[in-house]
Order: sequence, then C-alpha cells, then structure tokens
Amino acid sequence: MSKTMRLSWLNCAKCDSNKIEVTTEQGNDEWIYDGDKLTCLDCGATGELETDGGITWFEADKEPKNVQLH
Repeated sequence: MSKTMRLSWLNCAKCDSNKIEVTTEQGNDEWIYDGDKLTCLDCGATGELETDGGITWFEADKEPKNVQLH
C-alpha cells in the first residue's frame, strides 16, 4: 500500500523549494527509496527520487504535468 509523506530535507530540482511530497510503497519517516514519486508543493514539479551511494536528489520530469497544488 502506498503512503504519502511530506519532506523538508530534499530540494526541488526546478525551484529549489524544500516543500516536497513523496509517494512511496516501502518508505517510512526515516527512509525513502529510489524511484519513489515526488511532487514539489510550491511549483508543482513532479519526478522521482534518484539515489547513488549516499547521495539523493529530485529528478524532475522533463514535461510538466497538470498538478493541483495543496
């Protein structure tokens, strides 16, 4: 079952906001995973979480999607 959480430690690739919502199947309050879906609550950018070793970043989609901001 997927769950949605809000993060403040990851920045948006498009606007640098730290108001990020993540949808994850396996994650919890301490861990999220490569491929989890991300949405910026400021600019509406969407994408996936990318990881490489100890580095994590927001890989934004090239084409903007029609997103309703909270």
